[in-house]
Amino acid sequence: MQGFVRAVERGCTMVECDIRQAADGVLVLSHDPHVTDVQNKRYKIAEHSSAELHSLNLGAGEGVPTLDELVAWSQGRCAIMADMKCEDNGIEAQVVRALAPLATDAKLVPGAGEASRRRFRALDPQLHLSLSLGNSASSLLEGSRFDAFVETIDTYAVTWEHSLLNASRIQKLHARGLKVFAWTVDDISIMQRLINDRVDGIISNRSDLLESL
Repeated sequence: MQGFVRAVERGCTMVECDIRQAADGVLVLSHDPHVTDVQNKRYKIAEHSSAELHSLNLGAGEGVPTLDELVAWSQGRCAIMADMKCEDNGIEAQVVRALAPLATDAKLVPGAGEASRRRFRALDPQLHLSLSLGNSASSLLEGSRFDAFVETIDTYAVTWEHSLLNASRIQKLHARGLKVFAWTVDDISIMQRLINDRVDGIISNRSDLLESL
């Protein structure tokens, strides 16, 4: 589990996690394609089974959790934002099955590419998807190109790097009916600016700062 999301207006929380596939096909939670244990040994997620990864000590006795474990833990506690770090190979169907116990408004899937989003929609038309963008996509949003680009967005939400968002852009995204989530914000002044700009949610590693606002 890599992050914490506060949905600002409703005051609710999500666990933000990153989805990868272990060597045995099981979906596990890891931001990077590898993890490093307390002995500084590196393990590539795709080359080890979920059981092997689960048995590691990554610093506090914990190994790599599975998506199924997170879903079981989250019920009655919080929503899940499952960021896709892999696509195809039946992964979309696995994610849909894993998230099935959660209510529609308790799950959000960002990070999937266009083809992956089509597969998700075919599997679960009600699943909330989010278009993710980082600073490398800033040229798409310059000047008048922003309005044209926004008209092409076909997801429930956007999850954009915080530097791409300001009050004007958030207002235009909201006018299109889109929820707006900003990542990854660990500075309290930026958090406050985004809240003032009426972002819907903030993704952070610093839940203590975010919950204090």
